[in-house]
Amino acid sequence: MIWSALLDDLGTLWRTQRTRMLVTLSGIAWGTLATVLLVAFSRGLEEHMADAAAGMGPSIAVVWPARTSKPWRGLPDGRPVRATEDDLLALAGAIPEIGALSPEFTAAVTLQRNGRVQRVGISGVRPEYGPMRRVVPQRGGRFVNQRDVDERRRVVFVGDRVARELFPGEDPIGRRLVLQGAPFTVVGVLQPKEQNSDYVGHDANRVFVPSTTFAAAFGARYAGTLVFRARSPGEQRVAIDRVYQELGERLGFDPSDRDALSVWDTVEDEELRARIFVAFEGLLASSGLFTMLVGAVGVANLMFVSVQRRRREFGLLLAVGARPAFVGRLVLLGALVTVALGGLIGILVAEAVTAAVRATPLTEAIGRPEVSWTIGAGVVGVLVIVGLLSGWAPARRAARLDPVEALAS
Repeated sequence: MIWSALLDDLGTLWRTQRTRMLVTLSGIAWGTLATVLLVAFSRGLEEHMADAAAGMGPSIAVVWPARTSKPWRGLPDGRPVRATEDDLLALAGAIPEIGALSPEFTAAVTLQRNGRVQRVGISGVRPEYGPMRRVVPQRGGRFVNQRDVDERRRVVFVGDRVARELFPGEDPIGRRLVLQGAPFTVVGVLQPKEQNSDYVGHDANRVFVPSTTFAAAFGARYAGTLVFRARSPGEQRVAIDRVYQELGERLGFDPSDRDALSVWDTVEDEELRARIFVAFEGLLASSGLFTMLVGAVGVANLMFVSVQRRRREFGLLLAVGARPAFVGRLVLLGALVTVALGGLIGILVAEAVTAAVRATPLTEAIGRPEVSWTIGAGVVGVLVIVGLLSGWAPARRAARLDPVEALAS
């Protein structure tokens, strides 16, 4: 019975207060649209930035031996810190918090192939380096493996841009190129990836060889970089502290000397980015909530006008035996349905806008905004609260009407 009465109530409201109802619906729809769009675009941008940052490798730490700033056991400060590959590999067994690590030797080299010459950066690494740094081979190829390292093989893994320039229109796998005057066999090509941060250049423009091959070819004794990842992001800070302690003992510097090693902890970057976006989304959601609350005032005003205009009708219902709670629920449901209709319009428009943006090249700059279930559930919860707040006072007034006075009016 209450639903048929509700439909009659809304029909009467539409016929008598059409302009006011349209304005109210527009306010709720606009508040919902603004909230959903802002949060959807914010999350799309956050995921886009996270993916681009993870192109260098998720949750890794990059360590460069630097120069001491404190005396240590009779040794002066200002000494350069140098670490061999064995020094860095020993950390894996000494620090249980480390999940994977790889020393890295770097240099700039000249590549030649069929008259084409290219100057690129080269890294001598271990097999663990690939998964940590998201250096993923295209189908048919592979990254440096342990046998390459043990046997000092002359194999090379090339970035996708390097492959396009040296092997235009060809499959580079199994072909040879000349690296610093020596022939190397291409065993893999980088799968294209998005990368917005680096420390020696984007991987697409680099080549990678076994660390032992690099040391033999260039006569390198000391590694320039250590790349490692803790077993879990929560252990990264502990692992970094242990790296200072272990290398301090092995290389002769004060473990408390933070200048002896230069460390880039990407876990800190990830946490900072997450906090920034949480605050940003909170600000956007608050702005949208305020807009919807303003719309709630319009709904409440609409319901008050409806109760005032229908005093005799409500008085008649009460006079023939309808309970006051029934009349109150009728008004409250009217407010909820009005808010729900405005919210539905806003959500549908937001979905159409985000779908249109996803079909454009804008996604390369701002990510892929989507109206997710979590956003939708949050907005529905807010709409329910807004509907209850806007309908409670008018419903209370309608339920407290005196039948005799209402009929007399």
